Amino acid sequence: MLPYMRKTFQTSMEQVFQIDSAEIGFLNSTFGLLALACYFPGGWLADRISARKLLTFSLVCTGLGGAYMTTLPSYTGMLAVNAFWGVTAILTFWAALIKATRHWGGAHEQGLSFGLLDGGRGVTGAVLASIATAVFAYAGGVREGLIAVFTVYASAPILAGIAVWLIVPDRLYEHKAQYSENESLLRRAVRLPQVWLLAGVIFNGYVLYVGSYEFPAFAERAYGQSKVFGAQLGTFRDWLRPIAAIGAGLLADRIGVTRGVMGAFILLFVLYGSLSLIPPSAATVWLLAIQVGAVAIAVFALRGIYYALMQESRIPMAYTGIVVGIVSVVGYTPDIFIHLVAGWFVVSHEGAQGYHLYFGFLAVIALIGFCVAWRLNRCGQATEDA
Repeated sequence: MLPYMRKTFQTSMEQVFQIDSAEIGFLNSTFGLLALACYFPGGWLADRISARKLLTFSLVCTGLGGAYMTTLPSYTGMLAVNAFWGVTAILTFWAALIKATRHWGGAHEQGLSFGLLDGGRGVTGAVLASIATAVFAYAGGVREGLIAVFTVYASAPILAGIAVWLIVPDRLYEHKAQYSENESLLRRAVRLPQVWLLAGVIFNGYVLYVGSYEFPAFAERAYGQSKVFGAQLGTFRDWLRPIAAIGAGLLADRIGVTRGVMGAFILLFVLYGSLSLIPPSAATVWLLAIQVGAVAIAVFALRGIYYALMQESRIPMAYTGIVVGIVSVVGYTPDIFIHLVAGWFVVSHEGAQGYHLYFGFLAVIALIGFCVAWRLNRCGQATEDA
């Protein structure tokens, strides 16, 4: 959660570090740039080093970066630690996690396995966000509260890393032919249209997910709510993640993963479109809470199942590590620029107008995502028929 504190504590970070929304966006883009460079080699590592070793290293190092943030470093120091997180949170983490999950789910429970993964991450995130919001509220000031939040978010991954080392079996999930035919598998993978369409689904889905980061700041700036209310709104959103992800996983195994993904995109088109049109008012904060809840359910459902599309689109199991590397490079490219885009909308337009324009932009992205998912479904059906 350390690289993504913006989604709940953005205005507090701006006040304590004396930076604006665009500079916060640049921090996230620095993280995204390093992360992008690490996705593909991370897939290569996941085929050669056990998940136990990779995840332990990742979690402990990421937590140490959070410990450094409790010193409230300069902006240069913040840039450095966000770059560091781009390596520790992706290179030794992401592909190993996805590959192990796909193997665990087997051929018939991909929706459930990925739903449980994201739902479990969501429970952990919601608990941490609740603790962080509580210590922030009772710390006695914004500066002291932010230090307390960094402490919570730094301690958790270090403890998790120790738990992984003690509990997770030290084994590889691999196919024996993968080492000797790695280059051949890479050539075959990049020729599969399903790989690039899956990357497009994840690209659009990730943009829509990042869009939900703006809700706490939107509530504060457009609706005149307090920083504590903004943090609580962000925590409310996070608590919906396990419900949405696990529910989407169970549903996807019954109606089809692709149908679930397309349904989520359509719902997000409607929700972000409504957020771009409804004028903010203190009397309609209840409506904002409903919209935030609905968007959270849709984006977390989408994130919970879109990697399960690998099985439904007939991507071979032996390609998993390489495919995760490829689709992640494309799919998470928005980490480089989307925070800057959000910052530009907010800084360049007065009041709520910037948020309305940004939410309208996200509605268009949702519609594009639906079209890509529909095309992926057609491509998977053609592969099965062949």
